[in-house]
Amino acid sequence: MATNKYSYEEVSLEEQQPQPSIKQRRLFLLRCLSPKRLFKFSFTLVVIDLSIIAFLVWLVGPLIILLTRNEELFGPRAMPGGSVLSSEDSDSGEFEIPRILHQTTPNDTIPQKWIDSQRSCQDVYSNFTYMLWTDESAHEFLATEYPWFVDLWDNYAFPIQRADAIRYFVLYHFGGIYLDMDTVCVKQFPIFDVSSETEHRALFQSTKPTGVTNDVMISTAKHPALYQAISELPFYYRWTRFWARLQPYSNIMFSSGPMFISLVISDYLRHLPARPSPTFNVVTPHQMLPYITDLESSTWHTGDAHVLMWLGDRPWTWYGLAVIGCLIGFSLVNHGLSWMYGYMCRRSRMAAYPVKQSNKLT
Repeated sequence: MATNKYSYEEVSLEEQQPQPSIKQRRLFLLRCLSPKRLFKFSFTLVVIDLSIIAFLVWLVGPLIILLTRNEELFGPRAMPGGSVLSSEDSDSGEFEIPRILHQTTPNDTIPQKWIDSQRSCQDVYSNFTYMLWTDESAHEFLATEYPWFVDLWDNYAFPIQRADAIRYFVLYHFGGIYLDMDTVCVKQFPIFDVSSETEHRALFQSTKPTGVTNDVMISTAKHPALYQAISELPFYYRWTRFWARLQPYSNIMFSSGPMFISLVISDYLRHLPARPSPTFNVVTPHQMLPYITDLESSTWHTGDAHVLMWLGDRPWTWYGLAVIGCLIGFSLVNHGLSWMYGYMCRRSRMAAYPVKQSNKLT
């Protein structure tokens, strides 16, 4: 007959684990809820809440700057002239914007809805070098000139992100004019009104509610603002890729679209020694009406785009939802921390009293 490994006394001792009495529990609860401990806990909660607020302000700080300093940074500073100068008439100085027109499309087969708009721009800018960038030619260009970006370009979640990114690279590399394929050209833009004696010169179109659009861009080659844009594309990709499928519209806007270029240019302008700068000009959509008509096809917009655009036209609704979201978030955080404090009190109580009881038994 096998003998039990444990003696009767040891089994009885294990089965009769000492438990704190009701009086001991109340005493420990009073200790946890003492004014001194509650003050420490409340102070910790306040520090955590303030740290979260500081982090959120730091995180959305660039957006706050865009909204509060939009007129200063992106207010119209240039009114294009009414005529277009020929190369023979040009007397704008050494640093001219190249006569190159860039457009992007997935492949050489132009969608039917863009054929007329593309032809209008080719006709209006017939004295320009026309460069149509397809996915294939863009990939070859990046592999040759900017190989460090190829893997990231291939890993973008949406085709429009590749179309966004390549326009910054080719405009930085070659200079010239970039126009979306859904842009109808009415007459040639007076690029010599943008050129100047300064080495770098660029012109962007403002958009609502803040910033600039990347539908129309004009620049000299090697512009520092565009260099900053292509340099920061990897950072914005890493920051936004985790929620690409949850919020496609906002992901595209912040990773490579208009919000991305607005944030980059805002940072570029704020670090200049003086503003306004002759290196950067802004025009309004109304000022561009004599030259282009934007069909605004927005082929990449998904369902979430309509909701966010609706909120963008109602800033107070946006702010109200942000405040409500913050209040709910702080409530959940504080509730969770309070629960953890109570749980730690209970664990400390259960760990302390059995030890005292076992010491008495020995």
